Amino acid sequence: QIVCENWRNLISVGAKPIAITNCLNFGNPENPEVMGEFAECLIGIKESCEFLNFPVVSGNVSFYNGTNNKNIFPTPVIGGVGLISDINYSINHQFKKNNSIIILLGKTFGHLEQSSFYEEIYSLTEGLPPEINLNNEKNNGDCVLEIIKNKLANSVHDVSSGGLIVALAEMSIGSNYGVKIIKPKKLTNLIKYFFGEDQSRYILEIDKKNIEKLEKILKNNNVYYEIIGTTQKEYFEIEGELKIDTKKLYNVNNKWYNNY
Repeated sequence: QIVCENWRNLISVGAKPIAITNCLNFGNPENPEVMGEFAECLIGIKESCEFLNFPVVSGNVSFYNGTNNKNIFPTPVIGGVGLISDINYSINHQFKKNNSIIILLGKTFGHLEQSSFYEEIYSLTEGLPPEINLNNEKNNGDCVLEIIKNKLANSVHDVSSGGLIVALAEMSIGSNYGVKIIKPKKLTNLIKYFFGEDQSRYILEIDKKNIEKLEKILKNNNVYYEIIGTTQKEYFEIEGELKIDTKKLYNVNNKWYNNY
């Protein structure tokens, strides 16, 4: 998961991912459970790096991390490097225009186990992490790079911790624009849809004039997508659920730490 998120971070700024380094932090390796975590982590990194052609060029391992005989959670840290061959094709995650189309690329199943939502709201840390489909990861990422190189997107962001709603908030904070998101007609669970942390997903801000070209690329590459709403001035809005002034959203995000 962490290798693939690093891959998406690079794709999202218009960079072709080249290689990673790692810092693998674990507890006491004399504990069979910890050694098992470490071994499975290596297998996961190897599989994802081989499939994505994203080699490990350096790294280190740190064992015996813990306090009072309690081991830390397994904590692999991944640093990645990518290449933007032409700086004119670089991009960031902040919304750029009013009344742009917002597209969610990749399927949403509503995976909440190991999510920020469960941890923050219910203090739950049990369960399985979201499944990774490396075929989708590679295909979706390559497709987003093609869209960026064709200058069809105004902004791009990957969906990770916190799910769709947090990614949208990050795109809104620091820009002058909010969103108006329309809930899917077949929505069965609001929390799963907006807070689920399913992998291989991106949010794209697109001009209306570019929608036809964009949809052609997505369909040619067999990539699943949804049009989920538009950008708007002043308000971060989920129709029928939430409407907050973007300045208030900015202040909540930037002042909480000092208050804390």
